[in-house]
Amino acid sequence: MDPIDRLREDLIEAGTFGRIPPERVERYDQLDPQKGITRPTGTEANKKFRDYAVERMKEAGLAVTVDNIGNIFGKKEGFKNTKGTVMFGSHADSVTNGGMFDGSLGVFGAIEAMRRINEEGFENERPLEVVIFTGEEGSAFKQTLLGSSVLTGKTKLQQALGMKNDEAITLEESLKNIGYHGASLRGLDDIEYMVELHVEQGPILSKENMPIGIVENITGIAWLMVTIAGQENHAGTTPMKMRKDALVAASEIISFVNKRANDMVNELGASTVGTVGKLNVFPNGTNIVPGRVEMGIDVRDVNKENMENLKNETLEIIKRIEEKYGVDAEIQMPITHNPVPLSQEVADIIEKSAKQIGISSKRMNSGAGHDSQNMAEKVKTGMIFVPSINGISHSPMEWTDWEDIKKGAKVLTQALKNLSRQKK
Repeated sequence: MDPIDRLREDLIEAGTFGRIPPERVERYDQLDPQKGITRPTGTEANKKFRDYAVERMKEAGLAVTVDNIGNIFGKKEGFKNTKGTVMFGSHADSVTNGGMFDGSLGVFGAIEAMRRINEEGFENERPLEVVIFTGEEGSAFKQTLLGSSVLTGKTKLQQALGMKNDEAITLEESLKNIGYHGASLRGLDDIEYMVELHVEQGPILSKENMPIGIVENITGIAWLMVTIAGQENHAGTTPMKMRKDALVAASEIISFVNKRANDMVNELGASTVGTVGKLNVFPNGTNIVPGRVEMGIDVRDVNKENMENLKNETLEIIKRIEEKYGVDAEIQMPITHNPVPLSQEVADIIEKSAKQIGISSKRMNSGAGHDSQNMAEKVKTGMIFVPSINGISHSPMEWTDWEDIKKGAKVLTQALKNLSRQKK
């Protein structure tokens, strides 16, 4: 089988895990906005994805291990060095009703690169190691980048294993239920490089008709989970000036986040984005003044100061809203990831690799968070982006052309060859 057909088959098959019904999607025109991928950590769909990937890793001759946060590793030793390992891969989980390439491309692109290196008889001096991370999306256990956070020491193992999903099942129980709770934690002392192949999840490469993006910075992310408590009451009998309407209060926060992020972009030329992507209204009746609103606010920027400013200004607005409408606001900040620069050395090698095989590329930033931002704090890390059609991702309509996937796999393979012989 031609290598691109082999990778294509892996991605199509993996795209059935978490799709209901489990249909094979081979073309863009087969996508259905109601039939995306839902593959949170600990689910049967997540297990099927892992099992399929492990089988492919073993077929590629890799020595497979699982750590006790559920990260999967597949290693090929180098003929010269026992240290200075080159790690590469992505994550196994998905968001709810997401796309078929997010995470999956990085996993199966890594396995395909390993197959090609084997078939070409290339001798890697440094060890090469595929990694599949646990819980990158936070769709099950409410913390993003979970597996890499534990791997890099940012989150304590027992804290992570004790996290509970919406069914009150701990991560430890979930991993045991699907057979992916390993015996020990993987250290990083022997790792020197990390590379992640990923769909861009934004419109830049697609708009510019550029096949490869080389990531230089990954955005910071701050989440504010806000619960506004007002007073539930009858919509017909409660005078307007006597209301404590939680939804009206929330609407001003939504407007502020949107306007202020736009102002920062216009005034500073910043890459700031602000989103209110979650809103639950209680009791959610047409003839009832809303008594409680739960909202999720997402703030991002590759500039830490800009991100912190928007977050802090939003907190100030929430305080003013409490006074203005007589409501109470409870605020939790479960996620703060600082912006992270990636390795210029790895970026240069990726750029060199693309040129060697005649594929165009451009340097860029990532507006989405990735496990690579955790890894970058410990090892030299780079990312390779391929285009997302119309910039769509975290959606069933996410798609990347097979030709672009082919180019991404080629650049990854060449970059791994170059890194595996990189001198210290």
